[in-house]
Amino acid sequence: MDKDMLTQTTTAAQWLAAIASLIVVCSVSTTRYLLFGPLMSSWDYQTQLSRDLIRYLNKSSSEQPFWLFVNSASHEYWPAIGRLLQWPSINQHARPFTIPAYPLDDVSLARAGIWAPKLVNIARSSVEMHMYAECIFVSSEQAFPIDLHPRPQDKAILYFHGGAYVVGSVEQYRGILTQLSKVSGLRVYAFNYRLAPESQYPTQLYDAFCAFRHLRRLGYADQNIVFAGDSAGGNLALALWQLLHVELSAMLLLSPRVDVTSVRPSWKQFYEIDVLDPYDITSPYSSIRKLLLPPGTEPTNDTLDMLEDPFIAPAHANLTGIPTTLVQVGTGEMMLDDIRDFVHQVSAQNSNDDISSGGSCVQLQTFPDMFHVFQAAPLSTRIQQQAWESIGSFIKSLDNAT
Repeated sequence: MDKDMLTQTTTAAQWLAAIASLIVVCSVSTTRYLLFGPLMSSWDYQTQLSRDLIRYLNKSSSEQPFWLFVNSASHEYWPAIGRLLQWPSINQHARPFTIPAYPLDDVSLARAGIWAPKLVNIARSSVEMHMYAECIFVSSEQAFPIDLHPRPQDKAILYFHGGAYVVGSVEQYRGILTQLSKVSGLRVYAFNYRLAPESQYPTQLYDAFCAFRHLRRLGYADQNIVFAGDSAGGNLALALWQLLHVELSAMLLLSPRVDVTSVRPSWKQFYEIDVLDPYDITSPYSSIRKLLLPPGTEPTNDTLDMLEDPFIAPAHANLTGIPTTLVQVGTGEMMLDDIRDFVHQVSAQNSNDDISSGGSCVQLQTFPDMFHVFQAAPLSTRIQQQAWESIGSFIKSLDNAT
């Protein structure tokens, strides 16, 4: 058997094993729902099944059939998978492109704190980088405009995908990117930043810096760019803003990671409901350890200090001057207390700002009994639709505020 045929056979076997594992999860979830009802009384069947699927995927090891397939699948598989699991759109257009390396400026490096030396080294070693990215746009037009360069007044969303910095890609997030373009009416740009454990922090921050610089190069003004991200992607959006301190149009944060100590009460209270595991720097399998330390490296006191660094944990940051921001979180999330404290702190830091709308620059929306990043759940629910409608209203309101 030649090499190409062996690869195809292996991929087919992994595909079948991945599908089989998901069928088992769906069967168990459905049986449990029919016999005992939902885990939360407010959940319908779609919510329960979505939670069980996401929990299985998040808590499965990289050796499980689904992730073996994910890690081996090439770019062309994911659009098809996305159409099966996410929101289909007849008029969704995805334009791939690549983002080159950009030089770091002295002002940004001065804000980088302990990460400045590493950022310099990462930039030097990334001169040949060509980072995969896509522009997603949903419109009534059948043909996608060829020219990606905007008109002076055009807004765009730069999206930072989640995945705890260890998984995730533009292709896997095609559904949520499409939905975001649909409700906002804007083009959504997303990129495949490098992941841990192959690449430690702040490689991801440098890649995000390059993505932002590329939008500038395309012609977008800072005040016409919206940063958006979920979970670790929300963390990356906040970190990039700290590095840049630019006047953005707004930020949209879906269940953002703002602390990595897992000490607030909601981490224990909602462990059985939510889809995540607590952060544990002492565990070699922990995503935060993979992000901060090369494989085989033991944590030290310096590592523990990193857990309170404002780039890693924005709960410890001074975010005075932050742009208008919408934060969404479910009240069944382990991160709930982290996010509530974060929003309260940032609102206090910006209490003297002159907000044209008359309210706080940071708005928190909570959704009853919902789990982590429920907006991306594979099965549509009433609460999920409400969240997306609110996101669309928020982004469209930015035009009235300018």
